[in-house]
Amino acid sequence: MRFSLFFSIILILKKFYNISLRIKVIGLVIFAALILGLPVIYFVNKDFSQQNNIQLRLMSKTTSEQLSSQSVNYILEDNIYALTRLLKNSLKSDPDAVYAFIQNKRGEVIASTFNGGFPAGLLKVNDFKPKSLSTVKIKTTKGMIYDTSAPILEGRLGVVRVGISSVRSNLTLYSLIRSIFFSMIFAAALAIILSGAIAWWVMAPIVKLSEAVNMVKNGSYDVKLDVKRDDEIGKLTNGFNEMVNSLKKANLEQIENDNLRKNFITNVIKAQEEERKRIARDLHDQFAQMLAYIKIRFGLLKDLNDFKEARSSIIQISEDLAKALDLVRDIAKSLMPGILDEMGLVCAASSYIDDINKKSADFRVDFYTGSLKDKRFHPNTEINVYRIIQEALSNVILHSQTNYAKISLEESDGKIRGAIEDYGIGFKYDIIKKDSFGIFGMIERAKLLGGDLEIESIPGKGTEVKFWVPAAQIT
Repeated sequence: MRFSLFFSIILILKKFYNISLRIKVIGLVIFAALILGLPVIYFVNKDFSQQNNIQLRLMSKTTSEQLSSQSVNYILEDNIYALTRLLKNSLKSDPDAVYAFIQNKRGEVIASTFNGGFPAGLLKVNDFKPKSLSTVKIKTTKGMIYDTSAPILEGRLGVVRVGISSVRSNLTLYSLIRSIFFSMIFAAALAIILSGAIAWWVMAPIVKLSEAVNMVKNGSYDVKLDVKRDDEIGKLTNGFNEMVNSLKKANLEQIENDNLRKNFITNVIKAQEEERKRIARDLHDQFAQMLAYIKIRFGLLKDLNDFKEARSSIIQISEDLAKALDLVRDIAKSLMPGILDEMGLVCAASSYIDDINKKSADFRVDFYTGSLKDKRFHPNTEINVYRIIQEALSNVILHSQTNYAKISLEESDGKIRGAIEDYGIGFKYDIIKKDSFGIFGMIERAKLLGGDLEIESIPGKGTEVKFWVPAAQIT
């Protein structure tokens, strides 16, 4: 039984949670009206009934005592008519009195307010005690009657009995309760109307907010709600607008990055094809021609009879073979520097920077490595960091219009941190970023390794490329 009641309460609460907030507010107002109104009715009824009982009992005693003192002379004179008139006048003056009668000391009724016969059973409801005051409560179909028996002249002349009814006071109580009840209904109706209006006033922006959320969910980021107040709803609306602006910005950035990524992939494929063409051209135009020339020289060598000429030709062939070998090495190095696999990131980067310093007398690069000189990292980490340095330094040489650059590479807090600085003309990063596949490629390489890359550039003051990648996979 208890489990069933508990389960029913849980179901009711679940249904209550699922209904609209507006209905919840109105329901809570009705519930509050009942919680406040019903106890008021209960306590008013209880207190009024208690006070009414006390007053009726007191009234019954007072009336009987008054009649007791007023009836002495009439009894001594045996004036029954005057006694009867006294009793009836008392009933007329007290609308709550329903009857009055006098018994002599033998218990016989000598005067009463009853017309057409005296109810015999009435004598038994209150004991005949000529010398004491006695009040009893009689329950009837019309309400309670307080019957009081008062001795006349200390009981020597008999007793007077008075009945006071609660009917009129009950009607007053019922009228009061009815007024309270209808007032409660009126107050509840007014509260429902006001709460409905307040709920609508509160819910209107929430409904708009819900509709706006659905629009954003469907991909529309041009939603903006008017903020007309500074309360919690206003703050929520303002927060929603800020969130939508952030989502819109993030969505535009995502679209831009997707387009950059597509173009980057397209350009990577294009660059691969161009690289293949360049390699094929180098092999055909230089290496193949060198081999063809060497082949011709070998063909001529067999026809030479003079030792000196043969020796000179062999020396020339040897030099041509050395040039061909250097060409093959340059092609291989441009594709993947072998020193990167053999000696590691720092040695490969140092070799690349040394080659740049040797090829240009007007441009110098300083390279600072800290404690990284002898450390090796995961091959994927080393090649991507190498390509970032290569791309950044290439941009400095091609675009910065400076004769000096500084590169630093170090490890701290489990991360490889790098920076490429120049003091050239700089550029507006937000504008260049959209069309620079080299910049996008550096950022993508850092992110693929789980790191990040930032570029700070001030026109006229130079550019700094800063990046970090995890260095956990040290071998």
